Amino acid sequence: MGDVLRTGILILTIASAATPPALWSQGSAVPRTRSKAPVPAQKVLPTKGVVESGTYKNASIGLEFTPASSLRLQEPEMKGTLDATPLLITVRAVADPGPFLGLFSERSTTVFYAEALAYYPEDKRGASNYVQRVIRAQEAGGFRHVGSVTSAQLSQTSFLRADFEKGKAHQAVFVTTHNGYAFVFIFGALDVGVTDKLIASTKIRVTN
Repeated sequence: MGDVLRTGILILTIASAATPPALWSQGSAVPRTRSKAPVPAQKVLPTKGVVESGTYKNASIGLEFTPASSLRLQEPEMKGTLDATPLLITVRAVADPGPFLGLFSERSTTVFYAEALAYYPEDKRGASNYVQRVIRAQEAGGFRHVGSVTSAQLSQTSFLRADFEKGKAHQAVFVTTHNGYAFVFIFGALDVGVTDKLIASTKIRVTN
């Protein structure tokens, strides 16, 4: 896979670390111990969700997600716990392998992950706080943040959008919060035009 797919997974790798705040906040020391914020009541226990007929469905976090038709969803994953370590639910959509796989398909990907916000202090759980963590993580991985953080829509759901470049690769990261989770979509392609086509072809539904 190209730079976009490898670095698209960078955020997930960083967030999966045992002490992610040290990696989200590059250059600043993080205490080894701190008081835990109270864990909000969950309607249902989180699950990794399922892929059915080309759509990712996860009633436990309240989301359904259908990627662009050129991409295929992989098996969802779930790691961590609600409060002791970051709880991450991840699903990737990548191009089908085949003899005619070209650069467009090879370097186009969509990654979704949900992270339980109970791990973070109560005053650091907003979408604006989370998108700044994403920016620091991407910059640490060699991506350059371009433009400013803007408001954007995915299927009439409001997100914050941040764009990144690394060589020819482009990424658009969409962040929102819902029911105690950060919802993050990472769209990656060879240029912003292709990335925007992936975004326009993506359908999501917030279900609770």
